[in-house]
Amino acid sequence: MAATVLYEKRGAVGYVTLNRPEVHNCIDLEMSEALLAVWDEVKRDRELRVAILTGAGDRAFCSGADLKALIPHIRDASEEENRRRAFQGPGWAGISGGYEISTPIIAAINGYCIAGGHELAEFCDIRIAAEHATFGHQEIKWGLMPGDGGCSRLQRIVGLGRAMEIILTGKIYDAQEAYRIGFVNHLVPAAALMAKATEIAQQIAGNGPLATRAAKQAVLHSIGRPLREGIAFETDTFSYLCRSEDWLAGQQAFLTRSTATFKGK
Repeated sequence: MAATVLYEKRGAVGYVTLNRPEVHNCIDLEMSEALLAVWDEVKRDRELRVAILTGAGDRAFCSGADLKALIPHIRDASEEENRRRAFQGPGWAGISGGYEISTPIIAAINGYCIAGGHELAEFCDIRIAAEHATFGHQEIKWGLMPGDGGCSRLQRIVGLGRAMEIILTGKIYDAQEAYRIGFVNHLVPAAALMAKATEIAQQIAGNGPLATRAAKQAVLHSIGRPLREGIAFETDTFSYLCRSEDWLAGQQAFLTRSTATFKGK
């Protein structure tokens, strides 16, 4: 049986592929655990500078949870188990339960991006979509709601009003609208999707890895906090970077107009 999640590292870039194209890359328990294991590897690997997440095939990024497989598990889970999952983690597919990754992640959205798949894209830092991709939070049509970050993350990306409309109507919307409302950063032909994702990944990978991870943490830390608290964390993190070997390399590169060689120290 083929692995449900494929992981390949090319230089400083990791490629994560959801590999159930026959069911539009929907995520069952096995795939959820496999994806969490990959995220753990991404977190541990300090040589890795950025990861790209996509779906196998040309029809789907991820169509969400495999409800046929998960309904019995959801139905039979105790309240205690659900609360443990929510507050202690690890959550579904590693994107809830307080799970955090400081390594930048790019979503290369190559088709259906629905329900839990939409939440998976929200978990990523940068989103690039093929022109034929479609999006939606359809949980409301099944008597549910987004439960793994959709209600919390989407409004931070597209704004409260747009997030409410997407979540409360359960509508399907196209890639052009996703780009217009700012959910995706770039819209490209399907054939150019991975090349564009790799281009951006290489740009990120060429920067100081300590600074890149710290900047992501500082941006996310500031969400929902008073400006003063966010800036305090930012300044403290900046001071930490000023004591790093990477900053010394960056200074030298700036003064000599050369390219810095960063070691992540």
